[in-house]
Amino acid sequence: MRESHSASIEMIRQGDSFRWPFLLLAGLPLTYLSFSLVMGIEQVYYIGQPTGIAIYYHVVGIFAILVLINRLVARSDGGRLRLSSPELLCLYSMMNIGACFACWESLGTLVPSLAYPIYMAGSSPSEAWFKPVIAALPAWAVVKDPAAAQAIFQGAPWDKVWHGWLIPLLAWGAIMGTMFLMYIALTRLLWDSWANHERLSFPMTELPLQITQSDAPIWRSRLFWSTFAIALMFDLINGLHAIIPSFPAINVKVTFINTSPIDPAQAAVGPLPVTFHPLMVGIGLLLRTDLLFSTWFFYLAGVVQTYIAGLMAVAHGSKYVFLNNSPGLLAQNFGAIIILGGSLLWNARRVISARFVAAGKGDIGSLADFGIIICGAVILIAALWNLGLSWWLAVLSVLIVILLAVFVCRLRAELGLPVHNLQFMGPDGPLTALFNGNGLSQHTQNAFGSFYALTRSLQGHPMPHTMELAYMTDRVKARVDRIWLPIGITGLLTCFIGPWLYLHMLTSHGLERIRYEPSVMGGGWTTIRAYMINSHLPDYGAITQMAFGAAVTLLLIMLGRLWIGSPFHPVGYAISGSWGTGMVWMPFLIAWMIKFLALRYGGAKALKSVTLLGLGLIFGEFTAGMIWTTFSYVTGAHCYQIWLF
Repeated sequence: MRESHSASIEMIRQGDSFRWPFLLLAGLPLTYLSFSLVMGIEQVYYIGQPTGIAIYYHVVGIFAILVLINRLVARSDGGRLRLSSPELLCLYSMMNIGACFACWESLGTLVPSLAYPIYMAGSSPSEAWFKPVIAALPAWAVVKDPAAAQAIFQGAPWDKVWHGWLIPLLAWGAIMGTMFLMYIALTRLLWDSWANHERLSFPMTELPLQITQSDAPIWRSRLFWSTFAIALMFDLINGLHAIIPSFPAINVKVTFINTSPIDPAQAAVGPLPVTFHPLMVGIGLLLRTDLLFSTWFFYLAGVVQTYIAGLMAVAHGSKYVFLNNSPGLLAQNFGAIIILGGSLLWNARRVISARFVAAGKGDIGSLADFGIIICGAVILIAALWNLGLSWWLAVLSVLIVILLAVFVCRLRAELGLPVHNLQFMGPDGPLTALFNGNGLSQHTQNAFGSFYALTRSLQGHPMPHTMELAYMTDRVKARVDRIWLPIGITGLLTCFIGPWLYLHMLTSHGLERIRYEPSVMGGGWTTIRAYMINSHLPDYGAITQMAFGAAVTLLLIMLGRLWIGSPFHPVGYAISGSWGTGMVWMPFLIAWMIKFLALRYGGAKALKSVTLLGLGLIFGEFTAGMIWTTFSYVTGAHCYQIWLF
């Protein structure tokens, strides 16, 4: 009775005592810590890639330490200062929000891209084409002070250059903040449909949920600790090899085969990544078997497509560029994503309609959600119009951004894909392919180049983290409506403060002294330049491939409804051309085989063991990642990275 009474008190505490002022007081420093660690790890020292996968190992490490401290505090003061599970999980998600904005694919691309045009225009006569671009763009779109732009590439005193960045960073911070609020509103609209009606599984939340529970199966499982020790041992051995080359190594990282092709078909395929990475096998063991099968099957189907195109001498261009290439896997994927994103909104129409009716009756939450989405869309359309897009292209661009957000969020909510850097899926490629022959002007391409950094990749997308927080809060019997204020404030502050933190870091070190990759920093501008030079008519090849991708996706959706056990999940096809999918197809094949055998010969009990095995591999690798990253920070040495190469 006493235990039951204590449990009831704890449930009431979690549901009604969600102390958001305290969460902000504790969470904002943790968010800043997470943000700063990503800057240092990925940008300054390049000693790891914590945001290269969907679950960030540095956040998991900090979170585990925080949970341990919380338990010690609870024992010492009788539980008065103890954080509840939803409060801990909210802090976890706040750190994730900070990390996703700091990642290489977000502010790490945006901030340098603002200075890239004027820096290149002044550094090389061949880049003089940037000068009319800079003149045509509004004052807030890019940095127009040459000294301020030069500072982040070569380094300069902060106090001499910050004023040249004031207007662009404030403007882009406002745009990012607007998009973030729209993502929260979309999460709130879709949450009830996905969680309560469709009952999605949210695989990426399993580890943090287990960590917060003192009686979770992982803490007393021999299988978990055995696989934890094995994964940790692998990484400790490989880490010692990185420091002492004569020490033996166990290569489980990405290795490329077919690096010396002997015929045109093999040359079209190019280097093929193969890996036996325990971390990705572990994550794969948490995922559904249909996703695992579809991921490796459709990736290899894309390789076969490329091989056949090379055999027929019709393969051309880069498979990681949207236009002017064959067989056009990215265009196929974009057609699939549009169908899937639209179908997800259509499937949620009843819940969204009910919220719309509630808004009409004066429900404050529903009014706020629809108001934020509508006002945010208007702000984005106005910004894109001011950059140079016609109003109808601006509307289409915003719709694409929304569909991409819904898709990547669903990707994590239902299937938990650990790598979703769906590069080059922003509005610029598809809309150029469709409408370039209708007179897209240089101003239009300038606008696409400016906006490119925010749509280049979906790896650092914040919406999945907001949806996962809602799910975790609901799982621990807390009120989901209490999370939105602290997470919204955290995201908004990060949108405005984060760019300045990045600027300070870059001016202190200089990109050319650390890790400077022009293909990333100026990717939007160089891509748009290539579009203008090479694409004077609609790209009918890309249009055909988009239509083909949409048609295949519709067929796969119909197949899934006719065949309940179909292993061909349309999401696997939608990500088949992604560079990130190539990095995980082999571990997913291994994980699929393990889960398939477990289901066939062991049933539900064996699946529980498989889950513990996967969690052990993940936590072991994450522990090693924290150890070697900390060692690198302290010593300045470049040590072993648990992901990627």
